[in-house]
Amino acid sequence: MKLQEHHKEFVVKCFAGFMTLTDIVDAFMEEFEDDLPSADLSGLPTIAELIEEDHGEEETEIKREFINDFIEEHREVFEEKYGDKADEMLNERALEDYDYEYTQDYTKDRDKLRNQALTAHKEQLRENLFNRFRRLHIDHRQFPKKYKALFHETRNEFCANYRIPDLNVSENVVQELETLYGYQKQRIFQHRNSKEVMQHVTLAHQILKTIIACNAIDAKPEIVDVTPQTPKALKETQKALTN
Repeated sequence: MKLQEHHKEFVVKCFAGFMTLTDIVDAFMEEFEDDLPSADLSGLPTIAELIEEDHGEEETEIKREFINDFIEEHREVFEEKYGDKADEMLNERALEDYDYEYTQDYTKDRDKLRNQALTAHKEQLRENLFNRFRRLHIDHRQFPKKYKALFHETRNEFCANYRIPDLNVSENVVQELETLYGYQKQRIFQHRNSKEVMQHVTLAHQILKTIIACNAIDAKPEIVDVTPQTPKALKETQKALTN
């Protein structure tokens, strides 16, 4: 597949939005589904070829026996219903039943082969896109310089949507930290890999400690003024301390 300019710009913008390479490939295949090359299914065997592979010349005999058995079983009913056309209708119905009953298993086999071919094609396409998209990240040594401005522009727009205007207010800081803490907790329960779980546990623990520290700083202790208000009271206090 030859990547067009709008394909490359899409990938650069995705990288600028902090998407992973795997997620970018998935998004690309969904966005440009009609642009992706189709799988070559010309090599798939036909149903007749699958039957012949299993039975060879015996398939003709199997088909003949099936039709004869069907005609013998249903002749009386067909003669009553169709009269002179009974033989014609019997043969037609026998062929239909044979195609349905005898070939449906081979139809499933062919569908299975088709699905396997489609899956293999999709995985090969994903791997190809995965390797080609790498160099469209700004940190890659082969990153095209002409996309540098697009990357930074998209990155700034992306970050602007999440930027808090006033982080000098401690309440805003704590709210942001609480959001991050909640996100990390959610990720802990989503992952099954113990290593990834522990990474999120560590981050959540660090965020929680930061929240506690912010709350402690924000809760300024009240300083009690114990200085006597009158000189007489001060002298009495000093006298009591010396005795």
